[in-house]
Amino acid sequence: MHHYNTRGVALSYSNLVMPADQRVGKWSLTMAWWALFSAMFWIYVAVASAGAVGVPNTIIGMVLTIATYGIINLVLSRYAARTGLTVSVFSRTLFGLLGSALASLIFAATAIYYAVFEGSIIAVAFHEYFGGDILIWYAAVVIYAIPLAVGGVQHWLDRLNGFLLPFYFAGLIAVVIAATVIQGCPPTGSARPRQAPRCPAG
Repeated sequence: MHHYNTRGVALSYSNLVMPADQRVGKWSLTMAWWALFSAMFWIYVAVASAGAVGVPNTIIGMVLTIATYGIINLVLSRYAARTGLTVSVFSRTLFGLLGSALASLIFAATAIYYAVFEGSIIAVAFHEYFGGDILIWYAAVVIYAIPLAVGGVQHWLDRLNGFLLPFYFAGLIAVVIAATVIQGCPPTGSARPRQAPRCPAG
């Protein structure tokens, strides 16, 4: 359902309180969160952090990060759900007109960062598997990724993410088990031990 002004033009809620019938459904919001949660970026960061500061410090950092951001976002998300304020309007309420632009810039920078990073991982994976010029694979990733973020394709991806969710869990568990069997248990001491201990048999 769309809302129109006195001239019959559909309203844009970028500067208005979002009515209940215009808000994203719980399932779509969950899938949007899951798309971010399941990004390959987090796996790479976890490995890089474990290699730099060790597994225990990485886990401590993850727990503290989850707790901090969880508390902050709990307050903000409940307020947004209760008032219907968009990120732009809420940011403008706190920081004025500059706040609205700041929120958009942060979103844009984050989206570009993730797109470039995730695209680079996929391109490098294709290059390692199939060979050829890495620039061609970068171009191929851009060509196939852009249409996936345009128009009604996003709604189809929401349903696809929901269908693939169990497979992602199963695949992630399988990868962890396979890496542990092949590489051994993660080191618990220094960041770069001379030899990782093997897991006990049985």
